[in-house]
Formats: sequence, C-alpha cells, structure tokens
Amino acid sequence: MTCVSQSPPLLLLLLSFFLITATSSVKQLTVPGQIVLGGLFPIHEAGRNATHQCGKIKADQGVQRMVAMLFALEKVNRDRQLLPQASLGAQILDTCSVDSYALEQTLEFIKSVMSNGDGVTCADGSTGSYTRQPVVAVVGAAGSQVSVMVASMLQLFKIPQVSYSSTGAELSEKPRFAYFSRVVPPDNLQAQVMARVIGALEWTYVHAIADTGSYGERGMDSFRAAAAENGICIDGDVQKISRRWTEKNFRDLLIRMHRTRKARGVVMFVDEDNLKRLLKTLDNLVAEGHTELDRHFWFVASDSWGIKQSVVRGLEHRTYGAITIAPMVREEKGYLEYFRSLSPKGFVFLEEFFEYLGCTESEDLKTFGDCFDMVNVTLKQESYVPFVVDTVKIIAKAISMYIEDDCGQTPFHKCSLAQSGFRGERLQKYYRNMSLIKNEPALIDANGDGIGRYDVFQLDMNGIYQKVGKWRSTDDFLSVEVEKIRHAFKTASGERPMSVCSTDCPRGHYRAYQDQTCCWACIPCDTSTSIHNETSCEECDIGMVPDRTLHFCVPIPPVSMQWDTTWSLIPAAFSTLGIASTIFVISVFLKFSNTPVIMASGRELCYCMMSGIGMCYTLTFFLVSQPTVVTCSLTRILMGLSMSAIYAAIITKTNRLARVFKPDSAQRPRFITPRAQVGICMAIVSVQLIGTIVWLIFDPPGTMVVFPSRTEAVLTCKATTSHLLVSLLYNILLIVACTVYAFKTRKIPENFNETRHIGFTMYSTCILWLAFGPIYFATQSDFRIQITSLCMCISLSGTVALICFFAPKVYIVLFQPYKNVRTRQSAVGRLVNQQMRFMSQLTYNPDGCHSYQPMSSNQSYKPSTEESSHTSNAPALPQTRAIPPQIIEQLAASLPISDKNDLG
Repeated sequence: MTCVSQSPPLLLLLLSFFLITATSSVKQLTVPGQIVLGGLFPIHEAGRNATHQCGKIKADQGVQRMVAMLFALEKVNRDRQLLPQASLGAQILDTCSVDSYALEQTLEFIKSVMSNGDGVTCADGSTGSYTRQPVVAVVGAAGSQVSVMVASMLQLFKIPQVSYSSTGAELSEKPRFAYFSRVVPPDNLQAQVMARVIGALEWTYVHAIADTGSYGERGMDSFRAAAAENGICIDGDVQKISRRWTEKNFRDLLIRMHRTRKARGVVMFVDEDNLKRLLKTLDNLVAEGHTELDRHFWFVASDSWGIKQSVVRGLEHRTYGAITIAPMVREEKGYLEYFRSLSPKGFVFLEEFFEYLGCTESEDLKTFGDCFDMVNVTLKQESYVPFVVDTVKIIAKAISMYIEDDCGQTPFHKCSLAQSGFRGERLQKYYRNMSLIKNEPALIDANGDGIGRYDVFQLDMNGIYQKVGKWRSTDDFLSVEVEKIRHAFKTASGERPMSVCSTDCPRGHYRAYQDQTCCWACIPCDTSTSIHNETSCEECDIGMVPDRTLHFCVPIPPVSMQWDTTWSLIPAAFSTLGIASTIFVISVFLKFSNTPVIMASGRELCYCMMSGIGMCYTLTFFLVSQPTVVTCSLTRILMGLSMSAIYAAIITKTNRLARVFKPDSAQRPRFITPRAQVGICMAIVSVQLIGTIVWLIFDPPGTMVVFPSRTEAVLTCKATTSHLLVSLLYNILLIVACTVYAFKTRKIPENFNETRHIGFTMYSTCILWLAFGPIYFATQSDFRIQITSLCMCISLSGTVALICFFAPKVYIVLFQPYKNVRTRQSAVGRLVNQQMRFMSQLTYNPDGCHSYQPMSSNQSYKPSTEESSHTSNAPALPQTRAIPPQIIEQLAASLPISDKNDLG
C-alpha cells in the first residue's frame, strides 16, 4: 500500500519505520472483541542478567492477575450492563518486571495504533490502515518503575493507561504522565500510614531498605518526609538494592544493619523478588550460626509485600510478626471458581503455567482445577486481583459512556466512532471521578490517583496475615491494635519492643542532640534551681524553684523559726530557766535588802544589772518567734538595751573603784554617791536607747524575705548583718571598757571591791562573743544556726553576769546567814574594820604628795604578830602629817550606808 505522509513529527516517523519493519515475534495472549484493551502483567520474574531478562513464572503476581483480567472481560461481555454496545477484547503482554523489556513489549500497542493510520494517508486521500485492531486503553503495569517507562511511551500516542498496582509517587506528576491513572493510592499515602504505625509503636529509629528505581526510591522519599513529621529517624543512609545484587551483597547488608544494635525496625520499599532473596539470605545466615540475627529485625513492609503468600512461603519462622501495608482487600466473588474451570488451551501464558505446575503429562487434566487438585495446591486469591477487575470495569463503563455520547442509539459498528477511534484524553475524563457502584466513592480521583484506603496486617506464627489496623483517607484516622502487634515481637519478659536510638532521659536531665533528633546524650540539670525541657535547662529566678514536674518555676514559700523544732526549744528552755533564776535573785534581794551583804553590794546598780539580764533572756522569745513588725521592733530595742544595762552598771562600779583607789588628787572623787552612780548608769544606757529610737525612725522595722541559698526563702526582720553590728557596736565598746577597768583594778585588795568577779565576767564575755562571731558569720546559709547561736550568746552573756555577780551573794544570804550580820567578827565587820584601817593609813602631804603611814585612827586596832614583825623590820618612814578628819569623812561618804554606820 502506498501512503503519503502529511508532515508527522520526526519521532513518529522513526517509530513508524521501526514498527513496520520489525519482524520479531512477541509472545502475547489475545482475546477477540470489537474494542480491545491492552494488558501488561509480570508473568515472569526478572532475570538476573541482560542475556536472560525473564526468569521463572510468577504464579500470584503474574498469572493470577492476568486471569483476573480474563475474568473481568468475560463478566463484562456476559452481563452487558457496563458495556452493552460492543464486546471487549484484550491484547495481554508480559513485562517480566523489567522496565526496558516492558518498553519493548509496549511497542506492540503502538503498532496497533499506527495500523489505524494516525498521521498517514494514502495516495487517493484515504486513511491508511492495517488489519491490526487498535488498543483503546492499557491495563497495567504492575510495578511503578515499569509504569513510568511505559507511560512515557504511551503518552506520545495519547493512549490512556490505568494501573492496578503501580503506587509510585512519581506517577502523580501529571505534566509528565498526563495519560496515566490508577485505582490504587500513591505511595506518599502509604508512606504516611507506615510512619503512623511506627509512631504508634513508639519507635523512633529504624533501618530503611529500598529498591533502586521509581518505586523504591520515591516511596522511601515519601516515607522519610512522613517520618520526619512523626519524629522518626533512619539509621544511617537508606540501603538501596537492585535485582543485580548477589547473595553476598544481601549478607553484608544484614550484618551491617545488625552492628548498630539500636534500630531493630526495618522499613522496606522492596519488590517481591528482592524481598524473597533478602529473607532467604537471612534464613541462611541464622542456619549458619549467626543466631544473633534470629528474630532481631522487625519488618514493616509496603504493599509490594502486602499479603502475598509467595513472599513468606517456607520462611514463616523468620517473618513472624512482620507488619505489612496493603490497599483495602476484598474477595472477588466467582474468581476462584472461574480460575479452576479455566482451560489453558489457546492461551499461551496459561499453557506455560500449566506446564510449570506439571500437569501437561496427563491428558485427563483439562482445567486448572484438575491440575491444582493433582499437585495438591490450594488456590488463594492474590491481593490485587480485585483491583485488576475494577480497572477493567471502570474502563468498560467509561467506554460505554463515550459511545453513548457519540453514537446515541446507533449501533457501535455503524457509528463513525468505530472507524475514527477513541480519543485518549477524552476517554480518561469519563473514568476519573466515577464510581462503579452508586453512592460509593470514586475509584479514581480528578488527578488520576486511587482513593487512599489501606489495611494493616501482621504475620502470625503460621504465616497467616492477621488484620490489625486500617486507614481511610476520607477521615484521615489510623486505627491500629498496638498491644496485639507488640505481643508478636520477641523480647525479654516484660519488656516493650522498642526500636530507638536513645531512651528517654531520667527526670532532671535534658537532651543534648547528636547528629539526628532521635539520638541524644542525657545531661543532668540542677533540679533544685532549674526547670528543663527536652533540650535545655533554664534556671529559675531568685526566689523561685522548680515544681514537681520540673517544667515550671514557682515561688519558694518562706520559712521562719518554728516553736516545735529543737532550734527554738533549746534556747527557749534556757531562757525560761534564766528568767526564773533572775526573778529568784530579785526576790532574794528584795527580801533581804536590809542585810549587810545586799546593802554592801550596791543595790541600785544590781537592780539595773538584773533588769538587763532579764531583758537578755526575754529577747530569746522574740528572736525565735515568726517575724512581724512588733517582734522586729522589740528585737531591735532589747538587743542593745539589755546588754547596755548590764555593762553600764559594771563599768560604773569599776570606774568608781578605779577613781577611789587611784586618785589623781587628795580631793574627794566626784559622783561616787549611790544616786550619782545610778545617774551615770542611766546616762550610759540612754545613749543606746536614743540611738535605737533614731534608728527605728529612719529605718522603720518590718519583715522581708531573704534567700540564703537558691532553694530556701527565709522570712526575717528587715535588718542586715551590718545592722546587727551597728546595734552591738556600742555594747562592744562597753565590754572593752569594762574589761580594761577590770584589768586596771585587779590589784586592789579583794575585800574592798568585786574586781575578781568583774574580771572573770568580762574575760568570759569576751571569749563568748569572740566565739560567737565566727559561728554567726560562717553560717549565713542557715538562719536556724544563726538565730539559735545569737539567742544562746545573749542568754549566756546574762548568765555569766548573773552567776559571777549574784550567785556568791545569794549563797551567803541563803546558806551562810551567820556571815550576813553587823559584828566586828563577821565578814562584814572585818570588811568595815579593814576599810577603816586602810583609810587611817592615808596621810596628807602638804607639798602636794601623799603616801601611806601606818597610823591608825582606831585606838582599838592592834596589828597582828605578822604585821608587827613586818612593821618593825621596815625602815623608818619620814614623819608626815595625818589626813585631816574631814578628808576621811569624804572618802567614807563613798562607802555604802552600812559601812558608814560601822565607821560611826
């Protein structure tokens, strides 16, 4: 036939020349019909080298799906409901799961289109044609990588393609694959389901294995994106495998994956052939002695594993617990019966399969049912059989609608459409957004993708797939039986199966992330001062501490001294005993106030001292009480006033004695009368009182919260350590002055003064306060020790004065009353006589000097033998004049009243 081209594209000319001149025969299965559909199925496995592209026959993925198309064609042609206008035929080819081989087979479909004279006219102007019937649409292919290659070719000739199992995400790119559609959802939805299942199991670290090519690589890319959204990391790089891999490659892969010992979950986008090789290699390794690999990996596989028995046959003991994802599965009614009743005669691929089963040797075996019974094979429907049937039905329904719109009531064979052919772009508009059953979702959406409906399965010990979850894109909700899945994994007793890089940090630690967000080191936080989140510690502000969850900072409740603690009870008990002792001494002084001992002790200054001692003890109760404005005010006043009252009286006593016995002149010392002494004492105390009042005015008392440490808040008076030093500074000066006077008057005869008691008191007081200083300032972090030590120091100061000054006097009054009388023989009498003797020895030197002369003014005094001997041996003193009587009277006036009576 002579034909003239009308400027077709160069590529089409080249293809036309190649197709027309091609003479190689292609193995194919044909079904006659008025309208022909193409079919692409992986009847055989992929070969292991370029010479043999096809391997052994695939019973499930290949033969069963091909038979499903035959079943669907017969059903459409017999029922006449979906396509009543014409009969439907098929031209079925084998892809061998190899993209390049599938492309060669696809050229047969191109030949059929070219035979219709597309772009070619004869010399007489008529359309060029061949006897070959054109393919309206193509059903297939199975693998995504094969579909990518085939779709690129079919698009050039505008032949629509509908796949029953190609889930690669790349095929959703409509500018590249405008004529491609599918009844299964894309891998990006499947990857989301897999990531959600792993997230529900609380796994965060998994291995990843993918086939090289569109399906594996694009599917794993989708999983990585979904995994990142769910906080899941991949151990190392994605392991990519190809059909060219040897067993050594698989062995190295499995051993390398086991070395990390962290990730146990294995996510796989691997085709059926490589899955079986990988699992078989794992079984061989365990059998050879690598027992550490036994049940070490927990597989999570895509729909390429799905619910296929061929993958796990003979390896059930290795795949127990594996989780697989598959599009929503249903049973196609009548399919198994059709397959069993089918005769292989006349169908090239079925004849080969019949021979593969070993059923050709017996002439009695006419159908596949007879063959299955003889070889004892139980036929189970492959998971994608319903999708093949749906694909054929949806195309048939679209063709019917196309014919109805163009031909109306005209029979198809008389309609112009039968001669001009179907336009692929228009045909695919009919089967997109169309459902087979009324009120059911469309099988294919507007973009040409299937609706997302997945089921989750898990293999039991018998190799049976148990449904454990489902996901539907309509509600975007995953329902999965987590505990049931966990129970199937082999772990130590009571342990939860985990596939993680790092476990959760203990309470009080934060995560220091490493190269991935799923791997971290646990760094401890200071849980007493800092809150923490997953990545850092944040120190709370001053006065705040973490709550129990260590997530929020809360104010520290302030504390103070409590009465039910030892820190308060000990000083309070000691002060109570001291107050009782002070009251007892006061009562003794009041009762025996007219006795010589009490009168000779200087009652007025003694009462001043005892009032200060009582205030020392009383101060303890204010110090250990909860701070308030009142208690803080009284603390400020009593702290300085109590001790100033004690030491003011002592310094007044020592000053009087120093001035009397160390006179600067022969004149009577001033202000040595009892009334003057009390006035001097009050003047000294008033300095402390006025200073305290001024302090209260300029710095009003109050309370405040201090923080001796980051975890403790103390309610205390509004006064610092410097305030305490200022308050005690005046008293420290008094103590120093008293100590100096006590030292200066230490050689005065003891019968004339109390210097021994004063000295002991002041020395003890100095030691006490010197010891208190380091204790107080070294315990700034513990307010209890500070307050307790301050209470005890002040109380002991009063106790020392109480014991040293008043204990001897009380003892004489109560237990030695015979010494507390006015007789010359009594101690008081002897004291008076000695005072008179001492004063009689004072002489007056007219030249302004004075010296001592043993001249007695008391004629009844007679020196003792020792004194006489001492006097007789002494050198003669120069003659001096006696002190006039008025001078002696002035000196005697400084003595207590009782002494003056004795002198009289």
